[in-house]
Amino acid sequence: MQVVVEKLTPERRRELTRSTLIDAAADVFAKRGFHAASLEEIAEAAGFTRGAIYKNFENKEELFYAVIEKRIGSQLERFREVLGEDRDAATDPSRLSAIWEDMLSYDTEWFTLDLEFRLYAMRNENARKTWVAHERQLRDLVARFIEEQQKALGASTKIDADTMAGIVMPASQGFWQWAALDPDQSRYYTEFLKVLIKGVGYEQP
Repeated sequence: MQVVVEKLTPERRRELTRSTLIDAAADVFAKRGFHAASLEEIAEAAGFTRGAIYKNFENKEELFYAVIEKRIGSQLERFREVLGEDRDAATDPSRLSAIWEDMLSYDTEWFTLDLEFRLYAMRNENARKTWVAHERQLRDLVARFIEEQQKALGASTKIDADTMAGIVMPASQGFWQWAALDPDQSRYYTEFLKVLIKGVGYEQP
């Protein structure tokens, strides 16, 4: 049987290069931190030259944002899969908290990296503006995910998905960063979800 090898188009080749660079950057950023990580180190880890990075990203900041976006996208996709297998979990605080805990797994390297970059953005006005725009894009992504889950459940809530995303994102980040230092803090996240779910008033026809 003859194996047909697909000829890569320039667009597909660039897509694969970009994906490889993002994956390599994720590893290097997690191990070294945003400031200590160099583009040379990232390029070497990906098997490319530094020039390949500049063909796909304007600078280290833009590469960092791409890493975060892919990470959030992967988490939401995993969350979507889990809820697809267990629809009732979406309105059960204990199960919902356990799912997030399993997904995040107290990823202290990334929590540390996130805090490091937030401090950098607070001290750098251009970075702050870019970070705010990026966070708003992620908030919109989470809001659309919430709408998708509501539709799948056939449920409605007292507050809209955009408001829910604006509450859940920073609250979740705060709770799990605390839990990275003290795992006992995770139980308070379950209590937070109980209050949130009761407050938004999930209603199913």
